[in-house]
Amino acid sequence: MFPKTSQREQPAGHAWAFDGPGAAPRRLEIAAAEAEGYTVIDLGNSWVPYIFSEKTVAAEDLQPNDYRKRYIDLANNRVDADGEPLDRHERNFLELYGIPPTLQVVAGEWRAVDSEIGPCLQAAGFDPEVLRAWTGGGIAYENKKMGDVRRLARLKAGLEKDLKKAKLDPNDLEQAKGHPKLGKAYDNWRALQNKVDVIDHAQRRLRCEKMFQSAEGEGTYTQGEFDSATTHALAQFEKKHAIMGWGHFTRENIEALARPQEESAHRRLLRVIEERTVSAAAILEDGSAARWKSKFRYKDRHGEEQPLRDVVRESVDAAVVALDLGTPETARRQLDKLSELGSGNFDDLLVAVKLPPRPDYYLEDMTFEVVIDRGDVWYDFPFDSTGKRLSQPRERYPHITVYTVYEGQKIPLIHWRTTIGSWRSEMYNGSEHYKYKDSDVGPRVWKEIVAAPVWIPPATTPPRELVRRKWKDGRVRTVVNNAEFGPSYTSAYGLVAAYHIKEIKNPDGTLKADFDNSIRTHGSVDYMSILRRYSHGCHRLYNMSAVRLFSFILGHRQFVREGQIKLGFSREFVHEDQTFKIALKTRGYRYKLVQPIAVDVTEGRIKGTRKTPLEGYIPKPNNTPAPADGPVEGQLPAPAEPAVPVENNVLSPG
Repeated sequence: MFPKTSQREQPAGHAWAFDGPGAAPRRLEIAAAEAEGYTVIDLGNSWVPYIFSEKTVAAEDLQPNDYRKRYIDLANNRVDADGEPLDRHERNFLELYGIPPTLQVVAGEWRAVDSEIGPCLQAAGFDPEVLRAWTGGGIAYENKKMGDVRRLARLKAGLEKDLKKAKLDPNDLEQAKGHPKLGKAYDNWRALQNKVDVIDHAQRRLRCEKMFQSAEGEGTYTQGEFDSATTHALAQFEKKHAIMGWGHFTRENIEALARPQEESAHRRLLRVIEERTVSAAAILEDGSAARWKSKFRYKDRHGEEQPLRDVVRESVDAAVVALDLGTPETARRQLDKLSELGSGNFDDLLVAVKLPPRPDYYLEDMTFEVVIDRGDVWYDFPFDSTGKRLSQPRERYPHITVYTVYEGQKIPLIHWRTTIGSWRSEMYNGSEHYKYKDSDVGPRVWKEIVAAPVWIPPATTPPRELVRRKWKDGRVRTVVNNAEFGPSYTSAYGLVAAYHIKEIKNPDGTLKADFDNSIRTHGSVDYMSILRRYSHGCHRLYNMSAVRLFSFILGHRQFVREGQIKLGFSREFVHEDQTFKIALKTRGYRYKLVQPIAVDVTEGRIKGTRKTPLEGYIPKPNNTPAPADGPVEGQLPAPAEPAVPVENNVLSPG
């Protein structure tokens, strides 16, 4: 056990050791459990990842973390991102944002399957086979003048009329199937009917799970119509089931909608167990490096060659077996047992399990090196002289690779997709222009890691990006976008950030100065941008990935816990004739690394005509989004996602 992630100072004082199916849990003092080779996992309601810790084990460095309570409240469905109490039907689905639910929340959802959701689905006539039978591909949300339901009614009426003319029963539309004259009309009706049926049955499940915004979760919508209310509800469903999407019907979310409730609940539980296990074991390798470099081998302490491993999967599988959570049936029973061991509601619940040995390169103080490959880079202006958007395809996408150095070997731990900058909108001389937001190339270092970092909006930020619409108490309000500034999981920097610093050296090699160009590696609420799009200069990671990465680094590096960085920032601005005020009191919670981590940002492959970025501002040729402002490369619009946070040109902390 690595000292920083030990549970020896946890107030519970004991853990319940689980040794697999059939074995009764044993109560052990924490020190005894760790001495026997168990990893102690915190399954309690007050768990937080290491970036939100307030004290280092065996050190006198207590520093309160302002965001810790908010994180716990969000995980327990007590408040929303702004800290306001949730309405009775509201729930947080924040796994994709780095905040998994507590076991108490999961257990409550599972109980609701029997008491509420199941009976509701039965009464609604929900048929998952309608969803499983769908072969029509994705269904994109479109704001159309005539909806599918009205068009279906017209097709049906026309087909009935044609059947009657053909002296066939107009009440039996199947008679038209394959008919030499009516077959095409039947095919058109049947294709649309199948689509409407899919939407209808999806709405039944979304209503029974209370995924809608209005009417206490049951929503106001047109049955069978893919309307605005339904796409927002579908986006909520995606978040609950950790599906990265934009509220359009896809094969993945249709399969999830058809999945039995018990299986859905079981999968959600296993994802929670994964995050808690990863945190407790202070592990990181998720198989991404092994997939990237399948032939890579390193030598262990005995000089024997070893392949790269998926340590996360190995450890989680072992924890699931030890806790007997392998099937929905056993997991449901074990949840009740775990609740009892945790004072009836999972409070202060610690379990101890045996996990596979970690690789030899796992040390208390590991050496890390980071490489960020920018992939294919376009500096050309993305519009032609007429304002038409130009194609700028990419074959190689940006990736971040984290290495550890062990016995002279550079071993990759993870290889993840990330982002680089591109063109984006900025205010200039009172109007919006385009400006290229570059991602610095060359050697940099991470000297500090900041949890719950705050973004300070520069004067160039358009006022419309400083506010947002919020549905609360049955109405839409315009409020200051505090959730984007932070501290918040939705902030421009997500839940955690590492600052890219360029060290300026004297001729003798000593440090002369640090240069901060406001480039960060950080978490992001805009998870779809990481798949295909751009940032505004920073290197984005999924929030949950950023939490894992920087918690892991802090668990295996020496640092100074500096705590909250005080800030007194306020600013007034006007939007739509209304005055708003921004007030920020902290920059975040800072960990200062004793030794910096080397980061190398490669140039990538420069595509197009220009080989260097354009400087200055260029007038917008039209309202088409720039690459960093909206979907590109054939992506669908995002009707149900929050606005993309702006991140570059920030005031540097400290």
